[in-house]
Amino acid sequence: AMADALWAARDEFDGFVVLHGTDTMAYTASALSFMLGGSFGKPVVLTGSQVPLGVLRSDGRDNLLTSLEIAMLRDAQGGPQVREVTVFFENRLFRGNRVYKHSARQFDAFHSPNYPELGRSGVELVLHRKRLWQPNLGEERRTGLNPNVAVATLTPGMTESALRAMLLGSRADGVVLQTLGSGNAPAWPWLADVLAEAHAAGVRVAHVSQCRAASPAPSNYASGKVIQAAGVWESGGMTLEAAVVKMMLVLALAPERQAQAWSASWAGERD
Repeated sequence: AMADALWAARDEFDGFVVLHGTDTMAYTASALSFMLGGSFGKPVVLTGSQVPLGVLRSDGRDNLLTSLEIAMLRDAQGGPQVREVTVFFENRLFRGNRVYKHSARQFDAFHSPNYPELGRSGVELVLHRKRLWQPNLGEERRTGLNPNVAVATLTPGMTESALRAMLLGSRADGVVLQTLGSGNAPAWPWLADVLAEAHAAGVRVAHVSQCRAASPAPSNYASGKVIQAAGVWESGGMTLEAAVVKMMLVLALAPERQAQAWSASWAGERD
């Protein structure tokens, strides 16, 4: 609904600020970055507050005012300086599909461990222009969405039946595995068989690391190589939030297009 509303108004306004609750902001920012696509070509800044706006010490006022200023930034030709979906919070501007909510107690609620901040506000508002995403303005938006996606976290002591239930018993069309370290799992002798069953059943499986700051490099451990050999999709350093939403969009595509779509960077979300 948000993507549709923004798209419908794209020719009426120069930029957009979306006020959003913090708990699911990273999911929405990822979804909008993928669904609007490169052809939107205008700034979308998501922001909110840790303390409600009506409270004296609220961080909401500064977040809102600076977000409005970012949405209005123009280059020498009069075009927008920012052409992507971003999150602004506690003086820092981030790529929207690279953040996660780090804290429920601090004003700096969002972190972006695998991609540097796009800008910072202080006495001056500074943008790091070389870090900004340069969209393909001819790219069409994405509208199809299959929300039948589950998340399974691999932990020591997990049983074979538990993982099989998550991959197959849930009847999800796609599953995002939270693996260990750089894409590892405990050395379960049954892991390869369970992953093979899921693959044979047509379940699309991708993995992200439980480490928020994670390298996209392939694992050097035997258990990690089992995951790779089973055809589990690599995340390329995506956040869990971005991976979940991207899986929903990928599953709406024709089966023969899905693997390639997953490995592509749609809005600077990976690698």
